[in-house]
Amino acid sequence: MKRKETGLDAGAVTLLQLFKGEREYISPLFQRRFVWGVAEIDSLWDGVDNILQGEDSERFLGALVLEVKSAGMAFRPDSAWIVDGQQRLTTLYLTLILLARHARDAGKTELSNTLFEQYVLNQGGQYKNRPKLQPTLVDFTQFNHLFSDIGSIEPKLAANFGESTGAMTDAAKRTESHIRQRCYVDKVFDEEIAVKIVTTLLEKLAFVQIILGDEHNAHQVFDSLNSKGIRLENRDLIRNLVFQKLADSPEQAQQLYQKSWVPLEESLGDRFDGYFFPFALVDKPTATKSNLLAALKDRWQTKAAFEIIEDLKVHVSTYNALTAREGKPWSNLTTSDAINNRMRVLNRMKTPASVFPFIFRLIRAFNSDALTEGWGVANLLLIESFLVRRAFAGFEPTGLHVVFKDLWHATQGDPAKFISTIDDKATVRFPDDQTFKTDVATRPLYGRKLAMFIIREYEHGLDGGDLLPEDVAFSLDHVIPNEITSEWLEEISQEDHLQLRHVWGNLVPLTIKANSEKARKNWLACRAFFQTETIFKTTKRLAQDHSSWNADSVRARGALLAEWARQRWPKESLIDNTAPALASDSGPL
Repeated sequence: MKRKETGLDAGAVTLLQLFKGEREYISPLFQRRFVWGVAEIDSLWDGVDNILQGEDSERFLGALVLEVKSAGMAFRPDSAWIVDGQQRLTTLYLTLILLARHARDAGKTELSNTLFEQYVLNQGGQYKNRPKLQPTLVDFTQFNHLFSDIGSIEPKLAANFGESTGAMTDAAKRTESHIRQRCYVDKVFDEEIAVKIVTTLLEKLAFVQIILGDEHNAHQVFDSLNSKGIRLENRDLIRNLVFQKLADSPEQAQQLYQKSWVPLEESLGDRFDGYFFPFALVDKPTATKSNLLAALKDRWQTKAAFEIIEDLKVHVSTYNALTAREGKPWSNLTTSDAINNRMRVLNRMKTPASVFPFIFRLIRAFNSDALTEGWGVANLLLIESFLVRRAFAGFEPTGLHVVFKDLWHATQGDPAKFISTIDDKATVRFPDDQTFKTDVATRPLYGRKLAMFIIREYEHGLDGGDLLPEDVAFSLDHVIPNEITSEWLEEISQEDHLQLRHVWGNLVPLTIKANSEKARKNWLACRAFFQTETIFKTTKRLAQDHSSWNADSVRARGALLAEWARQRWPKESLIDNTAPALASDSGPL
């Protein structure tokens, strides 16, 4: 086993090759625990039977992905982390243990000693009688129980941890039933049959062993192999990376896991996996999703496990303010109500993750007194304006990673540089005021990802009427219906209908139920129906203000909405510090 600095080392390997000599295969302390059950174990033994019966000459068990911990060192075994293949390798290892136990109980000492001394336990120096495989922390108690009552051999085991029974205990029982079915004739242990089974396990079952180079990310390997197992998430890989630092101190690892790691996971919930990439980009804009793990390894190379967890916490509050859909995670993010309110809008907008690294830096700069409130608010409003203006221009809020990953380094929080840096990119459009107004009035809004957000923001911006709760579900209704009727053709030409049906000027919010009931009513019936709508100010006012509705009405409303949108999502005016939400102070401290 050799450490790979570059490239992938891949090839077929048998169990004999894996466990012969001084070896140590370590399951990361907090990786997914042992979970194999009856179906997987029975399938493994079906493969053994096929070989014993001559139907197959060998059987491949899939990939075994390893990351070398140490190799070629005097007085210690070669050691590797099990990145993938933990379930299969653990099952085969416990099978060897159980076969050795049955041989010992039957008085077949030579076979038992051979298995324990050559394939189960290391034999050198201070590692003598130490298992060649280590399970995850929560399986220690069940694993250690496999070594109870094995005669004169005294294995060196880690302290018990976790439940005394569980999947590994059940797997051992199922495996023992297979051993009894095959190795016992008239209830007497048959050594010859047992040797054939051991030989099959060691020589005829093979893995595709992959030893990762230092630059490799396990995600890439899993994807290329199309692994059948449950794919490891970022949190699994990074948790393993953190607790590798405490591999030799499982009790300390458990304390840190419970006191620090679990609360961190709980604070982010099912959004945890999406946190790591923008977190890495904050200080390393060249990071990619494929080399994320390598980038974080470099970042944390000299840090202790508890220091890594503290480092990970730095941007959690900001991430929650942007992504959490329950509570008010933005309310106490900073000492500035203006900044917190802008973050609330970005949360409502479901801002794409590509923007997060810039916002992480901004909030950290403001909270450390390196950015003023005025510049903080201006930047957050510019993000919103950039995304909305692009939406009306026909660009969805995707593919922006290249824009924002290094934007903070280029601007240092200066709003003017925010605009100029983006405008200097030939392939990225940030529409100016006149273009934006034209787009709002003439280009389709219906079907855009930000359409519901834009309609809701306009509703929030109207004075009077009922307050629209943020959790009220609604749909977009075409005043002139999407599918034209003969009655509506008296109000609008076919050509104008095709041009105007999806523009903002022809869209209003309705509840889903009301939208279904409204259907394709003509304007007279539609107007009466809208005025009974008690939730949406936008819809009621449209009905109150228009005795007729046609192409001219849509265009006139579109022009009014375009001017409102220019003021709500400013660009040029922010440089003059005239935007409505901009604080009075601006510029760096």
